[in-house]
Order: sequence, then structure tokens, then C-alpha cells
Amino acid sequence: MTAAPTRRFVGTLLMGFAGCLLGLLQACGDAGTNDRTKAQIRLVNATNPATNPATNPATNPPTNTITGASVGYAELALRLDNVLQQGQVSYGNNAIYAEVDDGSSSLTLHNQNSATALLTASTSLGKGRYYTSLAFGSAGALRQTLLDDNQGEPEANRALVRVVNAAPDGGALDVFLTGADEALETAVPLQAAAAYGSVGGWLAVASTGWRLRVTAANNRADVRLDTTGINLASRQIATLVLTPGRGGVLTSALLLTQRGSITRLDNAQARVRVVSGLDGAGAVTARVGANTLVEGAASPSVGSYALVPTANAPVSLTVAGAVAAVSGPEPTAGADLTLLVHGSTSSTAQQAGDWAPRGTWIDDDNRPPTDLTQVRIRLVNGLSNAQDNLAMTADFSTLGGRVAAGTASGYALTAPGTTITLRVTREGDSAPLFTASGQTLLAGATYTVFVVGSAADSVGIVRRDR
Repeated sequence: MTAAPTRRFVGTLLMGFAGCLLGLLQACGDAGTNDRTKAQIRLVNATNPATNPATNPATNPPTNTITGASVGYAELALRLDNVLQQGQVSYGNNAIYAEVDDGSSSLTLHNQNSATALLTASTSLGKGRYYTSLAFGSAGALRQTLLDDNQGEPEANRALVRVVNAAPDGGALDVFLTGADEALETAVPLQAAAAYGSVGGWLAVASTGWRLRVTAANNRADVRLDTTGINLASRQIATLVLTPGRGGVLTSALLLTQRGSITRLDNAQARVRVVSGLDGAGAVTARVGANTLVEGAASPSVGSYALVPTANAPVSLTVAGAVAAVSGPEPTAGADLTLLVHGSTSSTAQQAGDWAPRGTWIDDDNRPPTDLTQVRIRLVNGLSNAQDNLAMTADFSTLGGRVAAGTASGYALTAPGTTITLRVTREGDSAPLFTASGQTLLAGATYTVFVVGSAADSVGIVRRDR
């Protein structure tokens, strides 16, 4: 008498469980319906607008700070045949698919709340199939690739991974998945020399925890990303998208699970160098956390960039054994920065208006110009007196003016050449403090001109940063 009701109860329970399971799949990013007569598409914004350098007046004037360089989009929208499918898509934050008609369509990407298309592409979507429209690149040079999200599952205890290099300024990159303590020198790249915009093939790896490291192609000493805890599940299918860092050299990443969630793999390091520009003697030692950047450095000198952590990493600076103050924003993840050590070690000069030795953080934007036929260049004023403003010209064309001591000008664009004359002049003076004749400035490169010391005994340093 009770068998039939019991079977009905069990059937109802199973149906309810199936409904809950479907809800969980949808929450992980699958489409909202199971209509196999439709196609499914999602937009992923990989342009990373966090790459925009800060406009802190103490270190970067609020104008021309990123002239000629690429930046990302805060939010993008996707339209098919001019019908909005997804909007307000920020960096790495959209895992939901939209249900659309199959067939050929005109795909357009838009800045949020703008009817003007940033990019238009013809696309063909198959019935019952899934796609990701991956938007990447820079303002004025936005790109899109349509990723096919219909790859079959690997065997148990294996995962499938492919790599997309979506970092416009990073160059070709090598990608490594290793054990947490495995030396990079002995590792084999998962993907070698991934070119910008390229989509790699599917590669089978063990479903386990991995350490992800990204380097410049064929240069394992040039590490762009190093992060642990990349957990790949059994039969997971994922696309690893390399995205740009704030300073133009380091990268971050997005892990896109096919028909599933998106995991942000943000860079937790910065690249930092020390420029010792004191007026007078005094050995400079600088540390970020446990990392020693320079020890006993003389002035003038320009150190190499070093990777440092950005979380819980105190900054310390000493000059001739005495602690010196450091001002300006401290290293932020993905950034390139210069610690400018300037001022005078002479008590007489300090009484006359020069600063005591100090450190000032300068934000570096080491991306090449968008127009690779041009040169990006800026001036850093490292003079010891706070009243000394500087200006710079290239072949008598103004590149930056009224650059206060302890700050950088914005980046300016100029023509390349092999016989260029750079002049840096102090405000109020007719004769230049620094002249560099016959300079070679290469197309597509980024430069900094440092002027350090005192106005009476200044030193100019021309440095190619990228």
C-alpha cells in the first residue's frame, strides 16, 4: 500500500536534487537555460584597467603621465547585431553565458554606456555550442578573439590547459607550471614563446596544485609572474590568459574554466630600482622587506630592477649609516618604480636650502609607445634643492617643463634618431645644466633622463628603460 507513494517521494526528491545541481552549475558560470537550439556566449574583459599609472602629484604630474602608452577599459559591453547581450563587464568578472540565436552575426564591443563600437568582427555561432569573446589589448588598439568552449574532457586525474598571451606590452612569454619548490632552471615550459594575441593548443597536465611562473621568452631570469596555489581539478578544462601589469613589464593572469568560473591570478610583486643621486659622499643602502636593492651604493648610480613583494614589506633607506626618510606611494603590485635618493650630505648646503638625504618613489611606466615609430621619454629631477625646477628639450623641441625637484615629468613623444641633442635647463638660467649631444633614441623605446646632484655640480644620465 505504501510502495507507490514511496516511489513518488523518491522520484520527487531526485528531481529536486537535479534542480539544485543545475542551479549550482549555473552559479559556476553555465548558461541560464538548457535550450540546445541556442548558442551561448560570454564576454571576458582581459584589458586590465588597473595598469593605469597613478597620477600622484608628488611623483607624477596629473598631465601627460601616460602619453603614447596603452591602458585598459574599466567596463565593456558586447552586442550581437546591435542587440546588447552583456554589459558592465569589468576585468575578469564575468562567468555567465548569454543565450543567443545561432548563425552568423556582427559582434561589436563597446565602452560601457557608449553606442560607438570599439571593435567589430563577423562571427558564426553554432547551435548548442559555447563561446567566450575574449577582449584584450589597449585603448585604441582593442582586440578580440572568440574562444571555442566545447573541448571534450580529459581522462580522470588530468586537466587540459591552453595559454593566451593578452599582455600587449609584454613581448613573447614562456609559461611554466611546476612544483612549488622546483627550480625554474630545470623546468620545461608548458608554453614557450607565446606571442601577443596567440592562442595555444590544449595541453594535458596532472590535476594537482601548481606554481605558475611566466618569464620573457628564452630568459628565465626575467620573471614576469610568480604565484602558487594554482589548483587544477580532475577533468578541468581551463584557458590561462596572461594580462598586462601596471608598469608594462610584469603580468597578471586569468584562469577561465570552460563553461565555468573565472579565477584572478593577480601579481603580488613589483619591480623596483634605486637611483643614487646625492650631492656629496654617502653610501646608500635600500631594502624592501628582506630584499636588498643596493648596499653601499655611491652617487651617481642607477641600479637594476629587482622583484620585491608588495604585501607586508617595509621599506628602509640609510645614507652613510643614518636612516633617511622615504616619501611617495610605496610599491604596488605589478608596478615598476624608481626609488630616487637625492639631497645633500653637506650641512652647509642644507643650511643654504638643500634637502637632507631622502628617498622619493617615482612611478615608472615602461610600456613602449603605441606608435612604435616614436620614442617615449621623460625627465626626472633629482637635484638637491627644492627650488630648482627643470625643463628638457630634444633638438630644441620642448619635452617637459617646470619639473620640480623630486618629481618626474610626464612621458612625451619625440622622433627617433642617432644625432639627437638633449638639453636640460634650470628655470631662470640661460645655459643648460646638462647637454647630451649625438644621442641615439630608438623607435619604439622608452627612456628616462635623470639629472642629479646639485645645480652647481649636476650629472645627467640617459637611461633606456624598455
